[in-house]
Amino acid sequence: MYGIYLHVLADTLGSAAVIVSTIMTHFWGWSGWDPLASFLIAVLILGSAIPLVRSSAQTLLLTVPDRVEYNLRETLAGVPGLRGVASYSAPRFWMDDRGGVDNALAGVMHVVAVRGADMEDVRDRVRGYLSEKGIEVTVQVEREGDTSCWCGAGRSPLGGGHGSTASVHI
Repeated sequence: MYGIYLHVLADTLGSAAVIVSTIMTHFWGWSGWDPLASFLIAVLILGSAIPLVRSSAQTLLLTVPDRVEYNLRETLAGVPGLRGVASYSAPRFWMDDRGGVDNALAGVMHVVAVRGADMEDVRDRVRGYLSEKGIEVTVQVEREGDTSCWCGAGRSPLGGGHGSTASVHI
């Protein structure tokens, strides 16, 4: 929305600059008014566009502010303690700006369910736990020992694979 505002502002300033510089050139005869007005408009637009570019880059790079990341790490530390959860891996979270709520998070993660656990129940428990913390998450559940997932989360730590992971990559 901010980008749209900047675009409209640039068009408005450009039109106003043409009118003002034409009037000033007519009365004072100096042809430098137009380039001067264009330069000032460019500086104003550049100065206001830098925060837009910074914000867009943070969104595209899935960054999370430090204060939110600390709380997220604490929340994720509780996931392996849920019934039926052996571990988790590949968590990816970002600021969810769709609902207009400050500090709302959305994300995806892989969860490894212990052998014999109902995978749907494990998914619901993890989603419910994170939902209570204000995090909307898509959860992929693998069974412990299932090595078919690209993330390798289901590999048993005793099986010689990469091990059970619970690392956080935010």
